[in-house]
Amino acid sequence: MKILGYPLGWVMYGLYHVTNNYALALLLFTLLTRLILVPLAIKQQKSSVKMAAFKPQIDEIRKKYQNNPQKMNEEMQRLYAEEKFNPMAGCLPLLIQFPILFGLIDVIYRPLSHIIRPAAGVIEQASAIAKEMFADPAIAAVLGRSNTYSPEIDVIKAVRYSVEHGTGAFDALGADFITKVTDFQFSLFGVSLGDLPTLRPSEVAGMTTFVLLLLVPVISGVT
Repeated sequence: MKILGYPLGWVMYGLYHVTNNYALALLLFTLLTRLILVPLAIKQQKSSVKMAAFKPQIDEIRKKYQNNPQKMNEEMQRLYAEEKFNPMAGCLPLLIQFPILFGLIDVIYRPLSHIIRPAAGVIEQASAIAKEMFADPAIAAVLGRSNTYSPEIDVIKAVRYSVEHGTGAFDALGADFITKVTDFQFSLFGVSLGDLPTLRPSEVAGMTTFVLLLLVPVISGVT
């Protein structure tokens, strides 16, 4: 995913520095990738419509030659040739989308790597420090649940906690890194995109945050 996410990461990097807001950059990034996939989606739709048009003929062949697989295959190939239809054509757009989707996952799960771009090894050290902080029950009660899918999001929350409470946990990584993480615009409508949706209102700060977070997977599923 890191290899596939590398070129898309530069796109996200550019969009963030234009908008200076991760949520807006992510929105534009999503629209852009969807636009790129539109031709493939149209091709897939056309293939599906064409397949549906002569599905009755396919069903008839299957029924007629159900006891003769070889003849069934020959008749299927003849039908495809007559209709100038390639049954694999509908699969190709899906296969092309997979690398883009895997790249998207990498970009979303690793915002620090793709947008802040610190020196080599810094994120690994920061992740180790953040993991220790989340293991502390008192700190975890403030930071919330650890994001097992994206350690970098935990780093953002842990760095901000450290700055706010003056723990100095990340001082060894340099003031430049700490400043960039604390200045990273990671909220939308006052809700941090690093927080996790939950069905328990007590796990988040305020009912508004609870509702907005819960809407994220719901709207995602609907759209």
